[in-house]
Amino acid sequence: MIDIKEYIESGILELYVAGTLNREDSYEVYSNLQKYPELREYVQQIEQTVVKIAEVSKPKDLKAKPFGNLLRSLHQRQQKVIPIRWHHYMGWAASVVLMVGVASLYYSKSELNEKLTAQTIVKDSIKTEKQALQADLIAAKLEMNTQEEVIAFITSKETVKVDLAGQKVAPETYASVYWNQDTEEMYLDLEGLPPAPKGKVYQLWSLTLNPLTPTSLGTLDAHSQGKRFVKVGNNNASQAFGITLEPEGGSISPTLEQLYTLGLTKIS
Repeated sequence: MIDIKEYIESGILELYVAGTLNREDSYEVYSNLQKYPELREYVQQIEQTVVKIAEVSKPKDLKAKPFGNLLRSLHQRQQKVIPIRWHHYMGWAASVVLMVGVASLYYSKSELNEKLTAQTIVKDSIKTEKQALQADLIAAKLEMNTQEEVIAFITSKETVKVDLAGQKVAPETYASVYWNQDTEEMYLDLEGLPPAPKGKVYQLWSLTLNPLTPTSLGTLDAHSQGKRFVKVGNNNASQAFGITLEPEGGSISPTLEQLYTLGLTKIS
């Protein structure tokens, strides 16, 4: 026979619920709970109080409530909640706080992962922009190399310059042909040609004069794309070069009414 009041006030029941008793003491409390309904009711009240603490301490917006707030919330929601001797119960309460802290850490980690993902996206975007800039630099370098190639070509002693003067349809126009007969290559300087009208394109012709025989060396599409220098091949014994304005795609024979420039070579 035990003194129920003294047994309750000893705090052993709180330690039993918290799971901090050794095996022998736990068995003793369990045996007493089977014998005395008053003790069972008291333990149930402790367990209900623990549940309410857990509910109140659930993280909201990842902020843990101060311990005093928990007590006030319990007081406001009290439904036959018995006072607990907290000095016997702090071990369990520390476990609850630890669980709240772990949950907060988990969500903080998730937030950090989101930030890292966002940073990765920004990093990839910067990488894409960097690649685009590198592509622009490569293109500029290629353009520079082309200019260097043009300069080397037109200043070569094997290169012959042929000036093409403006004709009746456009007397203000002009062009220049730089021709290396050994390599059968030419560069055209088309700075003096105005942009071709929509649906039209300039076409280059190699001419022999007796009899007059035109041979197309191709349309000058690069000029329509804003290029000043255009490279073409020419394996003809050209006595003259002419540039006409033709329908887009070019013509089989030159439209003489649209002859913009004409110039004789030294072969003639």
